[in-house]
Amino acid sequence: MFRTWITLVSLFGAVGVALAAWSSHGLASFIPAEQLAVAAERARAASLHHLLHTLALFGVALWSRQAPSGWLNLAGGLFSLGILCFAGGIYVLRIFAGIHTGPLINVVPFGGFCLIGGWLALGVAGWKSRC
Repeated sequence: MFRTWITLVSLFGAVGVALAAWSSHGLASFIPAEQLAVAAERARAASLHHLLHTLALFGVALWSRQAPSGWLNLAGGLFSLGILCFAGGIYVLRIFAGIHTGPLINVVPFGGFCLIGGWLALGVAGWKSRC
């Protein structure tokens, strides 16, 4: 799974940096001025979680190369899904602020639970590790 995780890390990292830059420099062209401060803060939070959990996934990739385990794969999958749902959901909700987004709003907390689950799975992998 090393190749899968490292490929996802590179994609998530590149997209995370691009979206962080866009949040800092391009957000104002999409968001009304009265909503800009809140949107910018949420976009910063999404970027922070996006890039932080990309680094966590990088750790999973490196560890899985040395000592593969199902718990590491679960952690990697949950981190990946969490990045997509939590950070991705916030990005989309900020881009389309003011437009009815329906059930998409529920994707963000689901992504947060995935990120928490990723950390817990990583903890179990460490506990069961023979390293």
